[in-house]
Amino acid sequence: MSRLTSYFLLIIAIAAIYSAPTAAQNSHSVWSDKPLLIRDDEKNVEYNTFEKGDAIFARTQPTIRAYAHAHGKVSAGLQYDFMLVKTTNSDADSISGLFDVRRNGVLVCHNCVGKAYWLSPSGGPGNYFKIYVGTPAGYAEKWLYSGERNNRFDF
Repeated sequence: MSRLTSYFLLIIAIAAIYSAPTAAQNSHSVWSDKPLLIRDDEKNVEYNTFEKGDAIFARTQPTIRAYAHAHGKVSAGLQYDFMLVKTTNSDADSISGLFDVRRNGVLVCHNCVGKAYWLSPSGGPGNYFKIYVGTPAGYAEKWLYSGERNNRFDF
């Protein structure tokens, strides 16, 4: 076998090794324009009526490439944002990581351990998702954003 043929076969083998994990990855995106519930642990209150709200999730499983942002406007003077700032894991149904929670633009929970789940149709009861956020020290069901899953795209 010539040296050129050997190099060519080596390049093909390396390309196959590095492209196989990429080909096996699944990417998902979930969109919502209807918040259902926001729980504010700091004020010990829940809201279930909203002027507007939206959420978007995108991830490639099982990598740490993910995006999550949920916004809910309770009234003209009260808004909440739940934002993923660091991903630790994702799969077809969930995204785990660190979240920031803001009330009226003010950070009320920074780098807090949280999870967005029921992002797939088979993930849970009904057609909704949840984001639970705890504290910087650990996961807990302290802060909550729940919304209806309006659209899901798998690619």
